[in-house]
Amino acid sequence: MKFRSYLFISVIILSLFAGIVEAEVQPLTCGPDKASNPFWSLDGDRIVFLSFDADSGNTDIQVMNADGSEKKQLTSNISADIFFSNPWSPDGQKLLFISDRSGAYDLWSMNPDGSGKNQLTTGANIVPWLHGPAGYGAAWSPQGDRIAYTSCWYENEEIRDTTTDGQGNGLESANFSKIRREADIWVMNSDGGEKQRLTTSGSARQPAWRPHGDEIVYLFFRLEGNEIRIMQDDGSEERCLTSVGENVGTFDWSPDGNSITYNTITLVTNATQFSSALWTINADGGHKQQLTYGNLDSSPVFSPDGDRIAFTSQSRAPSSLFVMNSDGTDLVGLAPGYLNFDTVQWSPDGKNLAVSNGKEVYVIPLESPATAGGGPVSILIIAVTGIVTIAFSSRKWE
Repeated sequence: MKFRSYLFISVIILSLFAGIVEAEVQPLTCGPDKASNPFWSLDGDRIVFLSFDADSGNTDIQVMNADGSEKKQLTSNISADIFFSNPWSPDGQKLLFISDRSGAYDLWSMNPDGSGKNQLTTGANIVPWLHGPAGYGAAWSPQGDRIAYTSCWYENEEIRDTTTDGQGNGLESANFSKIRREADIWVMNSDGGEKQRLTTSGSARQPAWRPHGDEIVYLFFRLEGNEIRIMQDDGSEERCLTSVGENVGTFDWSPDGNSITYNTITLVTNATQFSSALWTINADGGHKQQLTYGNLDSSPVFSPDGDRIAFTSQSRAPSSLFVMNSDGTDLVGLAPGYLNFDTVQWSPDGKNLAVSNGKEVYVIPLESPATAGGGPVSILIIAVTGIVTIAFSSRKWE
């Protein structure tokens, strides 16, 4: 009976730890400002990221070496300067960002050293006030000569109401019902010239140019659920890729432009319980494949070679960061104990992941001894001739 008890306990422990790797987590930032949204430069030598200054209440853009050294602030804290998709131009010579420094949220570009700031749009309201940035933003064309972006319209003075308190003092507050959510996809030259509106539905968000192609995908917002749609970069030949009701959250192109990975949000039992699964679909709408089930998985990102997908999860403790093959096999959780990662980006060589928990930026080497199964790994789980055993590494426990 002792043997059966020990074997049962071993199987339980295996189910808890199998597929989890204690990857080496290297912090690149260390307060006091909150760091987020890391993106690698084309050569992999630098990382640009957002830094929130609690004193000023503004978000600025900074750049640092890939090892966290030589941090440099590129924008001043007198305005809100942000990005939510890759800001690097394909040649690495420009950064694209959203700023309210002109009095409204518009698109700007600058050199990677912070010089040469240039306003590209006027009155586009890229991120509507109080509406939040989710789903909005801009993307470079594969050649870097054009930019696709979301433009919104509303009147600031129409969304505020004035009331009085018990002492007769006037109180100003936002009336959320008056905020207009209309948005459409536009394109322009990289210098801001020749702007062209591509959609007219008022429900288009999050444009992303097809790699090596002349098509643009975007999210079409509707009550039944968000769809992925694709069109030519002149707005013609628009068609749906995903089904009505799938409710797509985020998506990412494969590097070869042949497929898209995305997550769908599904109501499980009631208005407070959801699941989010990962899928892939070909650019022509064919070969749709579900990769994960029954969890809260999101933010899938293809590796540079297209063979793997990294994503975050809110339901797979003890980790929130995972990597799997692009067909959904060989799922591996990284960095157990780090439960709050919400963004992940591959290095250009595919050997590292830059991640953030909304407070700090970290790098996880995927080819370090930790992820390869040696060195600092605390617990290794192996099967020997069908009998589960547990082997502890030689590292001392603190």
